Amino acid sequence: MRMLRIALALPCVAVALAAQSPAQQAPATGVNPAYLDRAQAPCKDLYAFSNGAFDATPIPAAYASYGVNEEINERNEAILKQILEDALSAKDAPAGSVSARLRDFYASGMDTAEIEASGLKPIEPILHEIQALKSRKDLAPLLARLQAQGINAGPAFGVGQDDKNSKAIVAKLYQGGLGLPEREFYFRKDGKTREQRQAYVQHVARMFELAGDPADKAQKAAQRLLVFETKLAKVSRKLVDLRDPQANYHKMERRTLDKMAPGFGWPLYFRTLGLPDGEKRLVVGQPEFLQGFARLTGTAPLEDVKTYLRWHLLNATAEYLGKDLESADFDFYGKTLRGRKEMFPRWKRVLFAVDRGIGEDLGQAFVKRAFSPEAKAKVLEMVRFHREALKLSLQRAPWMSDATKTQALHKLETMNAKVGYPDQWRDYSQAGIKRQPYVLNALAANAFEFRRRLAKLGKPVDRTEWEMTPQTNNAYYTPVLNEIVLPAGILQPPFFSETADDASNYGALASTIGHELLHGFDDEGSQYNADGNLKNWWTVADRKAYDALTAKVAAQYDAFEVQPGLHIDGRQTLGENLADIGGLKISFEAWKLATAGKPQSPKDGLSPEQRFFVAFAQGWRTNTRPEALRLQVQSDVHSPVRWRVNGPAAALPEVSQVFGCPSHADATPIW
Repeated sequence: MRMLRIALALPCVAVALAAQSPAQQAPATGVNPAYLDRAQAPCKDLYAFSNGAFDATPIPAAYASYGVNEEINERNEAILKQILEDALSAKDAPAGSVSARLRDFYASGMDTAEIEASGLKPIEPILHEIQALKSRKDLAPLLARLQAQGINAGPAFGVGQDDKNSKAIVAKLYQGGLGLPEREFYFRKDGKTREQRQAYVQHVARMFELAGDPADKAQKAAQRLLVFETKLAKVSRKLVDLRDPQANYHKMERRTLDKMAPGFGWPLYFRTLGLPDGEKRLVVGQPEFLQGFARLTGTAPLEDVKTYLRWHLLNATAEYLGKDLESADFDFYGKTLRGRKEMFPRWKRVLFAVDRGIGEDLGQAFVKRAFSPEAKAKVLEMVRFHREALKLSLQRAPWMSDATKTQALHKLETMNAKVGYPDQWRDYSQAGIKRQPYVLNALAANAFEFRRRLAKLGKPVDRTEWEMTPQTNNAYYTPVLNEIVLPAGILQPPFFSETADDASNYGALASTIGHELLHGFDDEGSQYNADGNLKNWWTVADRKAYDALTAKVAAQYDAFEVQPGLHIDGRQTLGENLADIGGLKISFEAWKLATAGKPQSPKDGLSPEQRFFVAFAQGWRTNTRPEALRLQVQSDVHSPVRWRVNGPAAALPEVSQVFGCPSHADATPIW
C-alpha cells in the first residue's frame, strides 16, 4: 500500500489561510514553489529542499500528523459530509435504499442525546453473555459469536483466496487479539515503552470503571489483562517475521486442530462461525499462536478469560458509546500513543464509521462529484506508460536471466489495474442498518461483512471486488489477484489533476502508480507468480542475486536514525522501501515516455526533470508529532515520510544527475 493511514499534511500557505479549512480552499495543482526551501541542498536532503518551507506549519490539535494527505482527505470528507447531510434530509427515502441506509446510520451516530441516555444498554446482552461463561467448553462458541460481530479477540478468522491456489477461496486463521499496537510493545524494556504499558493498564482500568466496576476491582482486572495478553504476545510472531508469505502458510485439515492445539473446542467454534462442514481444510498462518491460545485459555483462571473478552468488547465498541468511554479510548490510543490533542469533530467521527460500515453506498455518490470519466481515462493512460517503462526495465535488468525475465514480463503483462471505482456496487440491503442505537448499526455492519465474506466459500473468485472504497485516499496491490487498485480518493490534487503538467502528475503519483506496480516484484510480491499463486518462478541464481541486492536496501534503511537511538528497521520496511525506490525510477521513465517529442519548459526555476522529483517529494510533505513518529517506526511496515523521499533519492543515480550532484547512491537500484 502507498501509505499508512495516519494523519498527514497541509500546505505551508495554510498559515496564511488559517481561517479556512483545506476543504474550503481551492485545491493546489502541480508543484507548489511556496513549499521550497532553496537554501537546502537537494543532493543532501531532497525532502527539505522540496518541503522545508512547510516545516513551520503547525499540526492541528486533532491530528497526529498533518500534510498533503490530510489536505486531500479534508476535501474528500467535505464531499462525503454533504452526501450524508443530503441523506438526512431525505425523509421519504424508500426503506432499504442507499439514501435510507446512509440517513439511518449517520443519524444514529449524530444522536448524542440518545447515545448518552442508552449508555451500555445496547451491548448489555453481549456483556451478560460473557459474564455468564461458566465452562471452558462454552468459550469456543462465545468467541465465534463475538468475532462474527467484529470483536477481535483471540485468533483472527477470515476468508480469502488460497495463496497457493488463487482460484480457490479458503478459511484462514492468524494470530491476533492484542490491545497494544504490536507484539514488541509487550516486551521492549526502554523507558518509553514501559510508560506506554503502564498507561495501557491504567486505560483498561479506567474503561472497566466506566463500565461499572469498582476502582480496586478494575485495577486488578487491568493488571491481569496485561499478564494474559503478554502471554498471547509471547506466542505471536514479530512484525518482520509476518512478512514471509511462505513461513506464514500452513494448509491443514481443520479436524487436526484439536490435536495440534487441544483444549479449545475447534469443531464447535467453526460450527458457530457458520463454516460449512464441506470446508475440510483451512490455512493457518502461525500454528504456534493457536497452540498458545488454546493452552492459555485452557489453563488461565476463567475469570481472566472473561476479563479478556470483556475488554475487547469495550475496546471495539467504545467509539460508538457515550462520551466518557469514547474520550477514554481517545486518551490512550489518540493522545498517549499518537500525541493527538483533541478528537475530530463529531460529524467526522461518525462519517468514518459509516465509511467503514457501508462505504460503497457513500462511494456511489462520491465518484459522481469527484472523479470524471476524463480523469479515469487520463490515469489509465498513465498506467499504460508505467507498464511500458517497467517492461523496458525488466528487459534490461543485468542480473536477471532470460528465463526469469520471461516469467517477470508475463506477470507484468497479466497484471490488472482498477482505477477510480468498482464496476459493480456492493449491495448492503441485508446489512440491517436502521434507526437503532449507533453501536448496533456498527455491529450490524460488521456482522454483514463477516457473512458476506463467509458466503464466498465454494464460489469462484470475484475479480471485480474492491478491498477499499472509492473515496479512500490510498492504493494497494493484491498478490493473489496480481492487480493494482487506485481509488478515486487518492487521484485528487495535488497527487493528480487533469490540468496539471505531466511532470507534476507523474512525479506525485510515483508513490501510487509506480509504487503499487513494483509491489508485484518486491521481496514478498515477487514470490507470487502471474496467476497469483505463492510459487517460485525464479532460477536459483536469480533469486540469490535479487536477495543480495535487497539486502543492500535493508542495510541502507537500517542506517536511518529517525529519533535519537530510534532507527528504521530495514527488514521490517523492506517491501515498501523497494516499491518506493523502484516506483520512483519507473515513474520517471514513464514520464519520459509519455512526454517524448513534446516540448518541456522550465518553471519556477526548476527544469522539467527537477519538477518531476520535487512533485514526488512534495507528495510526502508532512509534519508529524514525535509520539506518532515513534509509533510508526515501531509498528508499521512503511518508513516515515522524510525517508520515503530521501531513501529513494539516495538510491537512484537519476536524482543525482538531474540536480547535478556527485554520485551518492547508498543502495543499488534493482529495476
